Amino acid sequence: MKNIVLLSLSLMFSSTLAYAQIDIEPSEIIVRKTGLAMTNNITYGNTVQEMITAFGQPTSTNTQYWEMLEKTVNVYNYGTDASFTFEDGKLRTIDLYSSIFYIGKVGHLVYIKIGENTSTLQQKFATAYAERADGKIYIFIGIAEFLLVKYDSNNIITEIIHNPG
Repeated sequence: MKNIVLLSLSLMFSSTLAYAQIDIEPSEIIVRKTGLAMTNNITYGNTVQEMITAFGQPTSTNTQYWEMLEKTVNVYNYGTDASFTFEDGKLRTIDLYSSIFYIGKVGHLVYIKIGENTSTLQQKFATAYAERADGKIYIFIGIAEFLLVKYDSNNIITEIIHNPG
């Protein structure tokens, strides 16, 4: 009986990993702001000061308590365009709500921008694009995290949210 349970768990775990194929590594993600120099960008692990140097002062800040981690994090908002959450002084989550900010892949001309058609993701993130459904595309980052790309009935990207898993 014990072997059957272990085999079942093993099969379930391996099928979950197959579904959660990595589309992009966290170190490959870069966020830019429209109209700024290509050097004005941030990526996971950057500090608050690096964000401010890249994008200027945020319009507001607040704190949140993450129960699962038992930590308080700091959220920096750039109006209704984007918010960036920092855990222990390092960039942890990225949420984009307008085309002023966009997300890409370091060293490549691969960007995801609000207002674009989802078809722009077909070649860039083929696995995620093929699995899209219900107005959502999940682009996996590492093992348990993902970017959630939301789109409307016309296949236009409306929101990009990072889920830290």
